[in-house]
Amino acid sequence: MPYIYSNKTVAVEVEELVPRFWKKIQSLQQELYRYKDKPFGIKRLQLGGNGRKLLVDFDSLPSDIQDSLGDPRKAEHPLQPFFEWDSEAPEYYSKFKRGGTTILKSDEQERYIINASVMQAVLKLEQARIQERLKMKHTLVGLTESLRYDVESFQNYLRSKHEVEHTLPVSIRFKELLKDFKQNKFLALIKDPTGTGKQNARKVDEKTEMILNALFKNQIHKPTPTDIARNYDAFLNGYAEVYNEDTGEMYNPKDFKKLSPATIINYINKWENTLATYKARSGDRQVYMGKFKPHHQMQMPTMAGSIISIDDRQPPFIYNKQGDRAWFYLGVDIASQAITTVVYGKSKESILIDFYRQMVRNYTEWGYCLPNELECESSLNSSYKDTLLRPGTMFQKVKIEANNARGKYIERINGKLRYEIEKTAMGWIARPKAKSEANQLSSEKKTVIPFDILVNERMLEIEQFNNSAHPDNPAISRWDYFEQNQHADLKPTNWELILPHLGHKTLTSCNAGYVKLQGKKRAIAQNGKILTGEALIQQMRVIEGKEFEVYWLDGNEGQVLKALVYFNGRFVCEIMEMPRYNRATIERTAADEAALQLQSSYVASVDLFEKRQRSKIENVQIIDNTPKTVNSNFRFKNVKRYEAREEPAEVFTDDQDDEILYTPQQTAVPSWKRNFM
Repeated sequence: MPYIYSNKTVAVEVEELVPRFWKKIQSLQQELYRYKDKPFGIKRLQLGGNGRKLLVDFDSLPSDIQDSLGDPRKAEHPLQPFFEWDSEAPEYYSKFKRGGTTILKSDEQERYIINASVMQAVLKLEQARIQERLKMKHTLVGLTESLRYDVESFQNYLRSKHEVEHTLPVSIRFKELLKDFKQNKFLALIKDPTGTGKQNARKVDEKTEMILNALFKNQIHKPTPTDIARNYDAFLNGYAEVYNEDTGEMYNPKDFKKLSPATIINYINKWENTLATYKARSGDRQVYMGKFKPHHQMQMPTMAGSIISIDDRQPPFIYNKQGDRAWFYLGVDIASQAITTVVYGKSKESILIDFYRQMVRNYTEWGYCLPNELECESSLNSSYKDTLLRPGTMFQKVKIEANNARGKYIERINGKLRYEIEKTAMGWIARPKAKSEANQLSSEKKTVIPFDILVNERMLEIEQFNNSAHPDNPAISRWDYFEQNQHADLKPTNWELILPHLGHKTLTSCNAGYVKLQGKKRAIAQNGKILTGEALIQQMRVIEGKEFEVYWLDGNEGQVLKALVYFNGRFVCEIMEMPRYNRATIERTAADEAALQLQSSYVASVDLFEKRQRSKIENVQIIDNTPKTVNSNFRFKNVKRYEAREEPAEVFTDDQDDEILYTPQQTAVPSWKRNFM
């Protein structure tokens, strides 16, 4: 808009002239240059450049342009100097929700923005008139009425200058609106902001809608919406009674309005009503979730071992004439899409524990840690949620999905196996209700494949799948991606916690430092190393000569992969096979020498302990005078036996004469020296 530049001069910026009146700014500049020294024509007020804007003298513009722009020195309407588009109203009305749920329509928002801008101008005009009347010492009576007339007459100005109209009331309601606008600002202009106005006029109120949904949901024979329309009509005409089973309330037909069958059908088929009734009427939870329940959207993990998704599946092949299909249980590393664990059988109940054993075998023999997180179905795995699948036992995180196929990533891998790998194999069985015609069942007879051959072919297909290109990195296979992108923060296998649930149980004992398991004597160990010295003695104090339980897991070759000793329910130690060395000295290798040294240390630890224990024992004896018999009543007559004399022993008194003084005796034998003199 043009604005007053100085006392009586009005300036116009280039943006208001180009391209509305001049197509290019160069054209405007040429015209300014052409008339700069002439007494007529368009003139500039200020040169542009160095941060200044080019300003054009409003009075030098042609009259038609002046009329279009408007002269700010001429007030055509009392509201005109105060009117401007409110900058806060668009944001407020674009975000406002009627009744907290419904966004206003765009034309409704536009209408409220115009009204709000006019009301803001009215407030400014009111203040200006109050100041003027107070200055002139006039009364304020009739002020609101004058504003109402101004609002009514401002309609023409809006039409001519902005090609819009306001919808503000120009009746006596304007006074209430003005007061409400001062208090609630933009909210005062919205019609029915709570959204209850339409609800009151509805023929189908909440109670009627509940009755229709209840009749549709609760009747055992699963009526159609058309049946409900007939039931409702019979209810209104008194041929049927509707009651509440919980409260015993009998509904009065006079409280309900007559509805057309189309209205009833439309209400029953509304999304919010179908959402509530479909789940109760349909027994297929997967279909319900696919139609109504939104799902999470997640990014794929990039590091192998971050999460593994597992599930059972029956490959579409039969192994007997009864149509039985083999059960497989698969585990796929989601980041690499490599199938890392596979077990199979003729029933799925017996393969789950074998599946977890196989997972431990595979990851241990490959030298990788178990996955950090598990994603599995609920039907079989829920029985392990408080033991093996408790977070921190076998996996750090466990997500059990209850009958939610979309929640498991492995469902996508099963689809790829079925339609991209297995479909071309002999005996593949299509689904009768597959979405694609190419995957629907044909008239061809089913081919029976012997169980062993069926399993072997499926295992070869899994090999093929793992060796195929990774979808995000086609240069390497899924298996290569699994090996090259192991997560660095995976935790080592917690054998102490998982083996009591997962391992085989054997009752055995420890004798002379060795524990016999699977026909072999195994040494006492800890953390994968055979113990010696005091550590060995400490463990032998607990289990030597005692019976205890050993939980162990076999490897893929049948060898003992890990064996742990538990005594009275408490973990004690690990047992390992003692490395052996060659009996012939000449044939010994470095490994033999190391085994010899280890076994010598193992034996020496017990020997040194024995000597230490023996040195603690002093030469202490005992004289046992405990009588062996009660009396001597029974005796053989012809048996000789020692009997002590009954005469008491004579006791000599201590007389003075007994104190004999020692007197050296003069010997009569001459000394040997004298014999030679």
